[in-house]
Parts: sequence; C-alpha cells; structure tokens
Amino acid sequence: MSVPVLEIKNLSKSYGRIHALDNFSLKVNNGEICGILGPNGSGKTTTLGLILDVLKPDSGSYSWFGERPTHLTRRRVGALLEEPMFYPYLSAVNNLRIVADIKGVSYNGIDTALETVGLGSRKTSKYKTYSLGMRQRLAIAAALLGEPEALILDEPTNGLDPKGIADIRDLIIDIGKQGVTVLLASHLLDEVQKICTHVVILQKGKKLNEGNVKEVLSASAAFELAAADMPALRKLLEGTGYFSEIKEENGKWVCVVEQDIDPGRLNRLIAEQGIYLTHLSRRKKSLEKYFLDSLNAQNG
Repeated sequence: MSVPVLEIKNLSKSYGRIHALDNFSLKVNNGEICGILGPNGSGKTTTLGLILDVLKPDSGSYSWFGERPTHLTRRRVGALLEEPMFYPYLSAVNNLRIVADIKGVSYNGIDTALETVGLGSRKTSKYKTYSLGMRQRLAIAAALLGEPEALILDEPTNGLDPKGIADIRDLIIDIGKQGVTVLLASHLLDEVQKICTHVVILQKGKKLNEGNVKEVLSASAAFELAAADMPALRKLLEGTGYFSEIKEENGKWVCVVEQDIDPGRLNRLIAEQGIYLTHLSRRKKSLEKYFLDSLNAQNG
C-alpha cells in the first residue's frame, strides 16, 4: 500500500476559547486533488497553516510523504496561502527570480512554470500591468518553482470574475493531470465539485464528512420513474435492492440510490419483468446539497 502524500492525525488548534481546529484527521494520496470545503471560519486556513509549519498545533501531528516534517520534506511542497505579493515594477520573470532565490532553487524552471500557468507570452511584462486573474496565475507559478510534488492552495479563485475562476479551475485540473497532488481550501462548492477528486467538509473546526467526490455524488443520486401500473412498478423497485428510499413526487416514484446502477440496465431490468417505463430520469444531488445536508445533520 502506498504511503499518503499527506497524513494528518488529530490536529487541534485553539485561540483562547475559540477552537479553530478540533481533532482533525485526513489522508491525501498521490495524484488526488483534495478540497477542504467549509464556510469562512471553519478551520480551512488554520489547517493549511499548521501543515506548512506556519502555525504550531496544540496537539496532534502530520507527516509529508510518510516522514515527519523537515525543511527537506517542505521543499517538496509548493504553497499559495495568502494574497500574492510581488514587486509591481518588475516583470514576471524577475519577480520569480526573487522567489527562486528565497526558495533556494534554480532559475531554470521559471520559463516552464510561466508556460504552465499560461503567462509565457507575458513573462517580460511588468506585474502592475497584470489583471487579477493573471496575478493569481503568477502566484501559482511561484508555488510551482522547484517542481513540488504537492501543491497547497488557499481560496485560489477568491475575488476573480467568472472567466478568471474558470481559467484558474482549468489550470488546477491541468496541474493535477501532470501528477502533482493538490490540497485546495475553498468555500465555493461549485468549484470544489468541478475541480476536486476528493472532498472533506469542515464546520467550526470539526470534520463532518469526507469522500471521493464522484462516489459522494453518486451515493446522493436518485431516479425518477413512472409506468402505467405504478403500484406494480414500486413493488418491483423495492425488490431490486438498489434503492434506500422510494417516495412519490408529482406522479412519479423518486428512488434514492443505495447501490449505483446504470439507467439503461435499470430500464432493461424493469422491462424484463413486463413493466414498460413512461418516464426515466436521473437526478444528481449537487455538492451544495450534500454540504448543506452535512451541516444540518451536525446541527440537528
């Protein structure tokens, strides 16, 4: 079994009476894009600060690449934690040379990093001429210097317009496809759903839920079905073992999925029993609904 890129064990951090993080545990495996999802004040930024050794935990531990954190393991991790700060009258290249000097890495990767984030054609332009989205791209390029194996991003689309959000989203997906493991903190549910392979939900420093995004949404799916003989259809559906709940809505059976099944296969299964559907559609619960249900379960 492969060693997790990041393993967090029972991390806690308080500020006086405020529990910013409460006994939090998480594993992030190689190649995952993991989203820490929660409202402002849920403990996302505190978590990132702790695993980057910017903050000290009250209790608990974490490891990078199966090792206790040292300056060597941290050099394998790139990070964008706060609003990017660059010199406005310097070009992208010269700003990244300063970052490379601070990191103690070669200048050789600067052009590659700029190409990766789509700024190759503007590498000699002064930072002050960049749009907000371009500035965020440059900050990600800075985090990529030194070819890190893992990348940590705190609210990377914050403040961007819809096009900027889409551009950064596509960039993160492309970085993940290159084999870089990404840990992303965000309060934007739609973006986490579109970007991440895995999600963990935080509320007031506590972990409420976690899982593979596709499995989470698949488990939250439901089918709408109708046929001429609705009672017979319900009896058949109850016997399949695929559904955890069957209820009537607007003249249709809404069946909450217990065990995933392809719609075509479900249709054939029903037809083989002599019942022909007049309606079949699949609903998927959004990550937003899953998130709100997790919060309601906690508060309830």
